[in-house]
Amino acid sequence: MFKRVFNLPKPLPASNDCLPHAAMNLGSGQGMGLRPPNLVTRLVIEEQYGNFVLYRQDAGGGFVGDTWHGSLQDAYHQAKKEFGVDLEGGS
Repeated sequence: MFKRVFNLPKPLPASNDCLPHAAMNLGSGQGMGLRPPNLVTRLVIEEQYGNFVLYRQDAGGGFVGDTWHGSLQDAYHQAKKEFGVDLEGGS
């Protein structure tokens, strides 16, 4: 099974289209409301059921959000779009 872990150079907020907010319709997105947003410090891409899941974790390893992708390249593209990191090239 494929699994890749990447620590971000600096904590960043997750986009509002990743779970849990988008699919569960939990109200305001990250950064809105009374609590400060959980900032993403680690990305994990893991293969599950023939797809690739891009997990976002906070500094304590807690779940911030996830998105499912049909290909590894699509998961890499999402990480680059959302966080500006090139996981495919290793930087």
